[in-house]
Amino acid sequence: MVADFSKVIELILHNGIEKYKKIGSAASLPQLNKSRNEKKHQKIGAISVVRSKEDLSTPSGVKGYVITSRETLLEDALLVSHWNPNVFNYLRYSDEKRRFLKGHEEKNLQQINTFVVDIDTKKQPYTEILTAALDHSIGVPTMVLETPKGFQVYFVLEKPLFISNQNDFRGLKVAKRISENIKQSLAKVLQGVDISCNDFGFFRMPNNDNIRWFSEEMVYDVGSLIAWSKRQDDDQGRGLFVVANEPSVQDPTQTAWFQELLKTRHVKGESGQLGRDNLMFTLALACYSAGKGNDETLDLLDEYNSSLALPLRHSEVQKIVRSAYKGRFKGAHQTYIQELLTEWVSHKEVTIENPMGGWYKFKKERKDRKRSHYDEWEADLLSYIQTVSSLEQPIHWSTQKEICEAVGMPRSTFNEVIKHSKKILIKKSGKGRAAKTGLTSVAVLLQCALSYQQTHRVLYQEALDIMRTVRENKEAIREVITEVAWFREQRSSPPLAGKKFNSS
Repeated sequence: MVADFSKVIELILHNGIEKYKKIGSAASLPQLNKSRNEKKHQKIGAISVVRSKEDLSTPSGVKGYVITSRETLLEDALLVSHWNPNVFNYLRYSDEKRRFLKGHEEKNLQQINTFVVDIDTKKQPYTEILTAALDHSIGVPTMVLETPKGFQVYFVLEKPLFISNQNDFRGLKVAKRISENIKQSLAKVLQGVDISCNDFGFFRMPNNDNIRWFSEEMVYDVGSLIAWSKRQDDDQGRGLFVVANEPSVQDPTQTAWFQELLKTRHVKGESGQLGRDNLMFTLALACYSAGKGNDETLDLLDEYNSSLALPLRHSEVQKIVRSAYKGRFKGAHQTYIQELLTEWVSHKEVTIENPMGGWYKFKKERKDRKRSHYDEWEADLLSYIQTVSSLEQPIHWSTQKEICEAVGMPRSTFNEVIKHSKKILIKKSGKGRAAKTGLTSVAVLLQCALSYQQTHRVLYQEALDIMRTVRENKEAIREVITEVAWFREQRSSPPLAGKKFNSS
């Protein structure tokens, strides 16, 4: 997929580490001298790698080793499973045998090179991730790599964002908000987006086998990302920067959301889902911001944990309380409260009264509303089409009655959604009992068109010819053709020197 893997590493790391090894480099003397002259004006840090996913969570911490040069990283790329693409000022070992790492703290970050979104499912192909990012987030990602259980999506910065301790690490707070908004924007339209994933932690090591998409033109400048993030914040009624905490008018442990979370009993959590650890950490933060003592909070969470159908070990509960009381966070954040309520408290409307992000009205579950919005019905239809269609059969043929029953949608609503949708294509064939309805979507046709299989590309053209005969499909077909042409151009054409993707 990628002709020159070294370009991928160079683009992401932004000269944050040395180019060559200090000892035993294969580079020539002129190359070494040139590199030494260049780095006089550059800030050099370190990254780290691990050999397997299991090494990320051992009883003694992260088991791995420190890397300070691109030369070493390129040599070891196929031998390691994970890396941290954002550079730290320094990294150390916590044991004499130099096996376990320390220093992976956000305030030790030297520079942020990329935002990475972790998607813990393969229910949607990578081409759908590209279109979702283009239509609903900041734009087409720089890279998408496939993991054993999903995908990781990289949005690389044109120039790194350097982190300093000025204004209480304001730059770091801005970067975290941007990262949060990117994940939230994709989570609205894609399955499996892990919004709780560490913003600047370890991610899968890219290589020529797992990279599914890469374009060095698709880089983002920080100013445009801040402007985009502000617009997202405005839509949610919140400010970009984290402000100093003020005394709480109300004890958060006495709020409705706290009490509702405390009543939950069947919390467990899976990959990409906020579970027991997150819920108890949120409760512990609320206790901390309310001024409750460490022991009092531990007693409360220990009692709560004992009531769970699948409780954690007592040592895990102790660890959660210790982490909450380190003072890194001033209280529970409304975003995570909202996600926990969505996941585990779906039976009623709850008002989030919370100083960390203001007041937020938690929307009723869809099943509790009398009338679902048309965009939700459209999403249901798109999900249905994605499930019943395939690259081998991009058009799904059925009856309208069967489709509406499968989706749980009234016939009148189906007709209204089809009439206004620019993402769904429909073809009716026959009359009376013999009538059939063919459905496909822009995303399905795009996947066919971009497939490496010649057969799929033929099926795409055949499906397009069938759908062209329906006047209502005109705008959707135009979008398919435009996006296919754009993606093919990006895939086949050499990058234009100096050109970048501006998200503003």
